[in-house]
Amino acid sequence: MSESDEHKFLSAKTLDVLEGMSHAGLYSYKETDRKKFDFTCDLVRDWSRLISGQTLWKHSEGIDKDLRILLSDEESRITLYVARDTTSNRRTVHEISSDIKRTPMRDRLARLRTIWIPSDFDSDKEQDRQTIGDLLTERLTRDLLVSVVLGGVSARDIESAGFQGGSPGLGLAVIESIAREGFINMPDLARRLSISPTATRNRVQILAAAGLLDQPNPMALAYRASPKGKVVLDICRSLVLAAKENKGLTLEFLYVLEILGLRYVDEPISMEWLPEADGSFTPLTPEDLFKGLVTQSLWATSNFGIKWEKAYFEATEPDRVMSGPVA
Repeated sequence: MSESDEHKFLSAKTLDVLEGMSHAGLYSYKETDRKKFDFTCDLVRDWSRLISGQTLWKHSEGIDKDLRILLSDEESRITLYVARDTTSNRRTVHEISSDIKRTPMRDRLARLRTIWIPSDFDSDKEQDRQTIGDLLTERLTRDLLVSVVLGGVSARDIESAGFQGGSPGLGLAVIESIAREGFINMPDLARRLSISPTATRNRVQILAAAGLLDQPNPMALAYRASPKGKVVLDICRSLVLAAKENKGLTLEFLYVLEILGLRYVDEPISMEWLPEADGSFTPLTPEDLFKGLVTQSLWATSNFGIKWEKAYFEATEPDRVMSGPVA
């Protein structure tokens, strides 16, 4: 059965968007050859996350087969269905999904992401291609990359990592030290950071409450950097390297910042950018969030010696995660 030009465009454009957003430097991309799917790739963020997908345009009678192929694949962590938006197609997808909920495959529905494409899309029209390209970028970035691959990190997480008062850069230094060297106990972490165990404990508790640190065993006082925490570190790493090398940030990275509620400020970096903690709660503007994160990242570099040598999504999990004395 021949594929329409719209079908081919949607499959190719989905992979183009996923590859293009890898230029943000927050994950790596590799297209893979899976003949039973219309498109498939690996997005690496701590582990390989196989994304497989089907595209539906003309042949609505194939919806049942498409969905069952996607959901029956045990290797795929995320399945995408890029489909033509008609009432009939939506009804069929809803009915099949309802049927699957009554089968042993019901848990796999959580992997499925459906992106509906306007039914009047014409791939021969440049304006239509641009509009659909923007739609796919928006949906794939917000619904897939940020919420799934990037751990659901938000502006609130950015604030929790770097805007809690006290020693500038400390929050980032705590996450980085645990991500790089693991965690044994509070005194060991305090020694590595050259701060008091009390200050260390307080900051660890704040970061854990924000989801930037995980506890592998809730019954033990042991911690590791969470996916959110590592994403924040990789964002800060890109900001520090750009500042040190006087290089611009990629458009893809700037787009991610916008989604996270930060807005790039094209000014010479000043340590006066660091917001003062006056005990009051004043919502930070997107520009203030950006300035503050850049400054916190630079303070973490100078105060705590973070080298930012390697992206944290490429780093293996350190072995030093164990409980120990808490004093």
